[in-house]
Amino acid sequence: MSLVHFTTSLARRYAAAYEAKPIQTAVTSGVVIKTGADVFGQLFLEKRPLDTRRTLAMAVFSASIGGYGNYVFIREASKLASAAGGARGALAAAGADVLAYGPLVYLPAYTLAMGAAANKSLSDAAMTLRRQWREATACSVAILGPAQAVNFSVVPYGLRLPFMLGAAFVYNAALSSINLRALSASS
Repeated sequence: MSLVHFTTSLARRYAAAYEAKPIQTAVTSGVVIKTGADVFGQLFLEKRPLDTRRTLAMAVFSASIGGYGNYVFIREASKLASAAGGARGALAAAGADVLAYGPLVYLPAYTLAMGAAANKSLSDAAMTLRRQWREATACSVAILGPAQAVNFSVVPYGLRLPFMLGAAFVYNAALSSINLRALSASS
């Protein structure tokens, strides 16, 4: 089986699963990809032993915000992209992600989850968010902005979530390192 055939078959199966059970597929995808990104970030970017408590916190976060939250965002942003149409719609949906959803919903929830995993108080987690917010938001704009513009312009609806999660793997690995530096600074 060629790589192209395998990839096409996998995409069709995913799209069918997403159509049949969108929430379950989104949550499972979020947990697998975002938790994997955090593990990758810990082992290869931060070059440290795996923190299983943090990994578990990431799995819980990924099921809620990373899975269900992203499902709702993709659904609503797809409506926005369709209503505006064409490149303008794709840019509007990408902008909604990197200028609203990411910095105002995703990043605060992520920072609180990782702070809890590190046994930080709520005030310490809030300080971490303040320290990392600009860098993490800039990282989101640089990584997810172009990816979401492509996502909402050419990717079929049933494959938008895994496409976004693929880009989010890179973003979450970077965010993992940014968060660790900010948490270390608050210690």
